[in-house]
Amino acid sequence: MRILGISTSSNTGTDHESWGSSASALLAILHELQQRGHEAKCINAADLHIVGNLSCYANGDTNCADLEAGPYRCWAHWNSVQDPDKYGGVDEMPVIYDGIAWADVILFATSNRWGHHTAILQTIIERMNTLENRHTVYGEPNPFDGKRVGVVAVGHHWLTQRVAAQVLETLSLMGFSTKPFNVFTWQRSFNMCLEQAGANRPLIERYLQSEAGQQQIQVFLKEVLG
Repeated sequence: MRILGISTSSNTGTDHESWGSSASALLAILHELQQRGHEAKCINAADLHIVGNLSCYANGDTNCADLEAGPYRCWAHWNSVQDPDKYGGVDEMPVIYDGIAWADVILFATSNRWGHHTAILQTIIERMNTLENRHTVYGEPNPFDGKRVGVVAVGHHWLTQRVAAQVLETLSLMGFSTKPFNVFTWQRSFNMCLEQAGANRPLIERYLQSEAGQQQIQVFLKEVLG
């Protein structure tokens, strides 16, 4: 199978060794998939210039997934191509659009930001509306139909499992193939007063190598791969 991992944490660097804890979990899962013979790729969304959602319906002038909105049927991308200076450069969301089209399974990884997923992931979800709308508005086949999805959520504390469940629910509504337990979560502490207690990454890497961590990876992949 072809597996695409999308890291949406803002805590990234020029190489995998400097990526944050949610990316560490995603990379460990992708490595396991490669060991099983699957073709696995990873996109670091923080490296991409992704133009924010333009709220096309709100202004009443344009429709999301309009056939006039360029090859990706996305006004945010098409407008940035026509006027890159206005949009801070050419939008790179097609890297993710193309990745989703290529993959059989998509794994979204997010860190927990105050009980919510990252702003980067939210932007991606909003921009994926152009794909979902092809079915709900234009009556075309849903590009997400049959594509399995999983969510990796990692946090210092506070509601990490709920974050993963909410993202999974949204992706299910869009048309991805999901199961209730298609989530991998890790939370450092249940103590909400615990702050600035050192880096999370060494702790999650230790967990990923432990018996419990390996067991959670196996259960997660069993659910996601079906």
